Amino acid sequence: MKQTILTFVTKVNPARIPDLKALLAGMAKDVERNALIPFPRLRLLHFASLVINEDPDFPCLVFENNFDGPLDPYLEDLYAQASEGLHQIYGYCSDYQVARASDKAQLISYLRAHVVHPNAYHIGNVGRSAERTHQEDALRDGVEDFLDGVVAQGNAGSPGSIRQKVQAFVQSQPRFAWAANVSPRQTAIEHFVPRLNLVIAALIALLLSPLLIPLAIVWLIMLRWTETHEAPPADLRIDTHHVKDLVKREDFPHIVQNHMCHITIVKPGAFRRVTLWGVLWVINLIARTSDKGELSGIPSIHFAHWSIVDNGRRLLFVSNFDGSWENYLDDFIDKASNGLTGVWSNTVDFPKTRFLILDGSRDGSRFKAAARAKQTYTNVWYSAYKQLTVQTIDNNSSIREDLFTSLDDSSTRNWLRRF
Repeated sequence: MKQTILTFVTKVNPARIPDLKALLAGMAKDVERNALIPFPRLRLLHFASLVINEDPDFPCLVFENNFDGPLDPYLEDLYAQASEGLHQIYGYCSDYQVARASDKAQLISYLRAHVVHPNAYHIGNVGRSAERTHQEDALRDGVEDFLDGVVAQGNAGSPGSIRQKVQAFVQSQPRFAWAANVSPRQTAIEHFVPRLNLVIAALIALLLSPLLIPLAIVWLIMLRWTETHEAPPADLRIDTHHVKDLVKREDFPHIVQNHMCHITIVKPGAFRRVTLWGVLWVINLIARTSDKGELSGIPSIHFAHWSIVDNGRRLLFVSNFDGSWENYLDDFIDKASNGLTGVWSNTVDFPKTRFLILDGSRDGSRFKAAARAKQTYTNVWYSAYKQLTVQTIDNNSSIREDLFTSLDDSSTRNWLRRF
């Protein structure tokens, strides 16, 4: 199952931002049952958010969507479920000229015209559709309840016999009729092609090394000259009111996930823009091979992406992740500092770097201050499964995938430990 990550980025009429904020605040009060976009009825949707960037130089609305399959079926479903709400929301945008929500072709064309595909992205639970994620969570819950009853009876038996009881239980439940029909998380082609692309890129780089090495030396000299002659990052003052607003949207009770949106300004000059594009291209090439739930050792990212927007002047970063904001950034610093620094060293107010990937985010306090300063308030955020971490979803899939396979005694014990 292929998943798609994209945003719709639209310019907002600055004079109408207060009214749009009020409209989205009403949605956020009960995001599950809001009348404008009934997110739970969008069967293909994993995560979505609506974020207003109030910068007067780039006032815009970012509508993030992470969903199953290609764009066309999702747009059809989005229109069918939310045409009136979308018409109302985009009425605050400066270039929206659709007369009525019933003008389907016009509304869908408007959305298409404002699609921003990511320059680099990561998916934590590759190949698991929203439907499969819900089903496998229900399966684990049902088997756990069954096992509690088996243990309560005091006659559980050997691990093998317990597993047989679980299999018989699942087969007896019509609600789990789908459980035995396991599809691979990825097809062989989906698994193989990203690795082939990485190998091809490496071979091309090797073949062109007589040309690329001199260019790399010139680029490195230009990079170091640029780093030493750029204005130092500003001493950012923490806006306590801004931070308080951000914290209100984080660490909700009974929700194990969080959302983050950053819109940063790319440093001036073609050199920085080209470097940023190249770094994101390399990261995306590598990230396509990260299909085991982790990115650079970080196990908590559901969906994340970087997009160069505003004609190359800004970098948009959006992430749906597990745990707290503080722990998330600590993971970036401890496990992915080079990649993180390689990207954001090309943006304004990022801590001073050397050779693109050194220092930078390792200055933890300055990095976190910059991250907070550039973080945009999330006006509306939706998750289709707020109680599930990346690791829980993977564990649920493993339970289902091994449910009817042949396992030895050791593997059977390990399988039972997953509950």
